[in-house]
Amino acid sequence: MPWPRFQLLDPNTRRRLARFGKIKRAMGALLVLIAIFILSLFSEFIANDRPLMAKVNGHYYFPAFRFYPESEFTGENVNTRPRYKELEKTELFSANRRNWMLWPLVRYGAEESLPPSQIEVDPTLTLTFSPSDQIASIDVDKTLTIQRSQGASGFYGESSDLALRRRPLVSNGFSIPDSIRDGIARRFANETSPAVSSKTEQNITFQLTAHTAGSSAPKLVRLSVVQKAEQKAETAVLSPEMEFIGHTPMIWEGLDESTRTTVLEAAKRAKEVVQPQLDLTTPKGRISVSFHRETVEFPFRPVKGHIFGLDNSGRDVGVRILYATRTALLFGFLLVTLTYTIGIFLGAVQGYFGGKIDLIGQRLMEIWEAMPFLLIMILLSSIYGRSFALLGFLYAIFNWIGISIYMRAEFLRLRKQPFVEAAKVMGIGRWKIMFRHVLPNGLVPVITFFPFALVGAIFMLTALDYLGFGLPPGTPSWGDLLDQGQSQSYAWWLTLYPSLALFLVSLLGIFIGEGIRAAFDPRTDSKLE
Repeated sequence: MPWPRFQLLDPNTRRRLARFGKIKRAMGALLVLIAIFILSLFSEFIANDRPLMAKVNGHYYFPAFRFYPESEFTGENVNTRPRYKELEKTELFSANRRNWMLWPLVRYGAEESLPPSQIEVDPTLTLTFSPSDQIASIDVDKTLTIQRSQGASGFYGESSDLALRRRPLVSNGFSIPDSIRDGIARRFANETSPAVSSKTEQNITFQLTAHTAGSSAPKLVRLSVVQKAEQKAETAVLSPEMEFIGHTPMIWEGLDESTRTTVLEAAKRAKEVVQPQLDLTTPKGRISVSFHRETVEFPFRPVKGHIFGLDNSGRDVGVRILYATRTALLFGFLLVTLTYTIGIFLGAVQGYFGGKIDLIGQRLMEIWEAMPFLLIMILLSSIYGRSFALLGFLYAIFNWIGISIYMRAEFLRLRKQPFVEAAKVMGIGRWKIMFRHVLPNGLVPVITFFPFALVGAIFMLTALDYLGFGLPPGTPSWGDLLDQGQSQSYAWWLTLYPSLALFLVSLLGIFIGEGIRAAFDPRTDSKLE
């Protein structure tokens, strides 16, 4: 799109702006970045935990922009800020329709910590059926009658081992191989016998330990029974109406009605309290059933109403990214402006006066450039605490050198131009010549490098916040969210969305910078298409 032609600008500048307007990628990036910046400036109008406007008993209030004590609305002697969401539910508003509140699009603030009860979670219950090996020991007498047992109730379809006492070993479809029967007989005959192991078609393994003949025959013989689990663990989702969503587990199909009822009753209890694992004994083996219901623990995943998730304090990540975008852009502009002001002034002085001033300035610049910015920033932050003023001051006095070098070169080039000599002959003062005549003709490096410097300042701010030496605690920032995501790696939303915001703003800045560089390049064949 063509850039509007401003008649107040000189023809060369108008040509450069027109050339920039023809670079679609750079022009589109500029418009998008401006739109993002304008939206972030109106963050309070977009997302806020305070209403934009309220009418109470005929009076108008603007809570989003002004502090009002709770006593202003309730008449009670409470001078703290009211919780407007709870205030709106009181009779002051519910019983009187003339009292109302006008809320922004998103009714959450950047510093608002939401209680877990307000988070809408998945009401379903996840059941995991895990078959396990069934191991039992059975003590029998000469008549193959069970006298004692442990863990054998499932083989007979009983709920407890007590029900098996004095029951025949072979009953309810439970049979033993002939080798095991013969081994039991030999032991009661007090004959030395080796260990015996036999596996049936039902995948049940019977075992007898080795026996050495003694002075008398044993009264009881212990038989070990092992049934390996053939089925794999299955997971199913149970609806609030106690019905399976999707497929029904195969294990569930093999359970009797009594066992199913036991599982469903445990599932109902699991919705109220944390339910331990339920162990069941069935004719097909032992099954462990675990119950998992979603509970709100911060940071919490994206859910309805909070599509960007919540951080470790229960604050909406999307709202904090919106406010952090404003912080990053405003603070980036401020830092770069301070840096460029110092750099332009010192570079102009060195380049215009030259001689000893330039020589001394260059040596001092080299010494100052060797100072470790990050180390000094960490040291002073540890002593004086994190603050906007400290961060802006340190960044400004340490990052002016780059633009100062370019401005020095521009002033060295322009100070011998005819228009400068003409200004001197006319008696115009040095400082007026420097900043009224020379500087406007040497602004190409400033305009060209400004977008890149802005991206660098935003990256620096994010990095310092990530390390814990940036903005004051509680200030919404991308670096703070990335720090939370790094310490809690499972919370992917704390890393993904701030990274995307940082990437988008940086990419737009780079596109704009490349477009400006191409537009201001005197070589017409080096344009960025």
